[in-house]
Amino acid sequence: MIRRLRAAWRAARSWPGVGSLLALADRMWWARRIRRARIVDVSHVGAQLGRRVGERAAVRAYVRGGHRAGLSMNPLFCEATVSRQLSDADRVPALYAYLVNDRDRIEVSPNWDAPGYLAAHPEAREDPAGPLGHLFRAARAGSPVPLGCGARIRPVPWSEVRERARQAAEQSRRRVAVTLRSDADVNAELELQAEIGPEEDADETLALASVIAGARPLRTCLLLRDPTPDEWIQASLLSLWLDGCTVSRGAISDAAAAPADGVVLVRGAGARLSAADALALADAGRSRPTAPLWLAPDGTIASAGLVRVDGAVRHLLAGHPREDAARLGERIDVPALAGGTFAVPAGGGGTPQTLLTATVFAPAAAPAGSAPATTDDIAGILRPAGLRPAGVDPDGRLRLARVTPAPRRWAIRTASPAGLAGESWGDTHFARGIAAALRRLGEEVVIDAYDARERPSTALDDITLVLRGPRRIDPPSTGRSILWVISHPDEITREEVAGFDRVFAASIPWAARASHRFGLPVLPLLQCTDAHRFRTTGAVRGDDLVFVGTARGIARPAVVTPIRAGIPLRVYGPDWRGYIPAANIAATGIPNAELPLRYETAAAVLNDHWPAMQAEGFISNRPYDVVAAGGRVISDHVTGIEDVFGPALVTFDTPEDLVALLSRPVDALFGADAAVATVSERIRRDHSFDARAATLVQAARELASRAGTREAGC
Repeated sequence: MIRRLRAAWRAARSWPGVGSLLALADRMWWARRIRRARIVDVSHVGAQLGRRVGERAAVRAYVRGGHRAGLSMNPLFCEATVSRQLSDADRVPALYAYLVNDRDRIEVSPNWDAPGYLAAHPEAREDPAGPLGHLFRAARAGSPVPLGCGARIRPVPWSEVRERARQAAEQSRRRVAVTLRSDADVNAELELQAEIGPEEDADETLALASVIAGARPLRTCLLLRDPTPDEWIQASLLSLWLDGCTVSRGAISDAAAAPADGVVLVRGAGARLSAADALALADAGRSRPTAPLWLAPDGTIASAGLVRVDGAVRHLLAGHPREDAARLGERIDVPALAGGTFAVPAGGGGTPQTLLTATVFAPAAAPAGSAPATTDDIAGILRPAGLRPAGVDPDGRLRLARVTPAPRRWAIRTASPAGLAGESWGDTHFARGIAAALRRLGEEVVIDAYDARERPSTALDDITLVLRGPRRIDPPSTGRSILWVISHPDEITREEVAGFDRVFAASIPWAARASHRFGLPVLPLLQCTDAHRFRTTGAVRGDDLVFVGTARGIARPAVVTPIRAGIPLRVYGPDWRGYIPAANIAATGIPNAELPLRYETAAAVLNDHWPAMQAEGFISNRPYDVVAAGGRVISDHVTGIEDVFGPALVTFDTPEDLVALLSRPVDALFGADAAVATVSERIRRDHSFDARAATLVQAARELASRAGTREAGC
């Protein structure tokens, strides 16, 4: 119901008349929330607009479109920095998105460390604008601003920050193109250059520079061809904490040479490069030219280097999953580097190499640059991955084939997006768990994000395993295919199921009903856990009740109702502000490495299901993880859940039933510790990724045998 209402609300925005009213309502709501946070620096906004403004006029200019043009509301806040971190900041002003989200871990500027500031000032959590508001008010009251990051923090008077921001704001009205360059420094060992086009995100390079600078001496050369006011203001503030950093016009070709024993690191336009990979790239580039593995936005390889084949320059491994590059080792020698991101020693020279352990996400493109007329042995480069050259496709892509004999190759397809966005998807981690288990059985496995579901190299895959989540993925035209429905059973159709050679579902009752309804065999294969991660340690069980998960944009009854009844529930997850008191939010997230111990030591872990999954008997993977770790679960009822978890789990039907359960001593709800331990051991044995992988491998053997029988009969 909630999903349908939200979809209808979004659709209404396109209706004539109604859409404009809804847009006006949105702007009014954004403005109200921003004004209440008392975070707008009106003199700063006025410097960008070229006129004096009051708070209402400043906010009105921002919400009416100024945020998309880079209008900065506060010199301590960078629109682009926040937009990179919050999924809804692409449709609402980033400042509003920041104010309504959990702010504990959100970076708000490349020039200061907001999470670090919060750790030093816990009281900032109660400010209406979080760490940003607390620092803004403290600075105006006379406290210095801690600019910088890592070990390089410099207290700067607020008056200097405002003056530098004012100068930059006035310059931004002239849309200057600039280069940031440090003065020559004999102690400097790394120079960062980046060319940023008009449509690119300058903030990414600013953030990268600030992180690297916190780790080692840095000479910063940033070309901002057409910066927004927001980006130019943040760039100008860098010189307040990076020694010798000055601002001037220029281009990469005019940049100062790196120190004699140093290295120049270049970040290409549109490139997504982490600070850790940038540092690794710089280290590798000290001895010879080095490029990272270049990944396209869909997560496939854009290039592992340039080679010359049939008289033309080709991208090595283009269109392949990144696992194919990982099998080549840490680095490979290549005839020429590919892409706009690379590191080169100051003196130049040396055999080019691709650092396969460092990756950069950038738009895929036709081969650029050049490769020698003669190429090193490509077959020798590819041999560790079990691949060999096999000609050139009609589109000019280097075609590869598998060296035989080879292990069976699986391609696991998910509905997750590629890159950082996919890390928050459970489907991503589920796929990795299955992949690791298959590899332990001697299988070869690659994983594809949703946008890579039709990558050019699918013909290499023997078995395609589709993990059916929120988006449909059709089987490929080559090899054998297996569908495993793990969620969204209400969207599955006979047409979708009929295209696969074998179909599994994470629900015993739904599998039976679907088999009857579709007239096709659907076999049950329940969700599972990583028994190598989730296992008992003997830690002492505490007395706290725990919930781990997001708010999903709604007041989840299994969480909100007990808290309103006075149950001391500790919640770990984002987006809970506004739904429950801050005192109940233990953290906005919890690292995966810490989850097993958190589950084991909790008195009990609460769990609930999406309505469609509950109605169709799909048990989520959280109970498997909790019980495997030695924990106990209180969950809404799903058909068959008690049979799987026995005395380690109790169920409720309504939120009121849950409150009644939690009003009793928690230990009285579950079986004896010995009985829970027995269930935990059984879950790790019978419901692990390894157990599921064994079932999948057996299915693959049966499909291969059946195919062989058909071929023999032809």
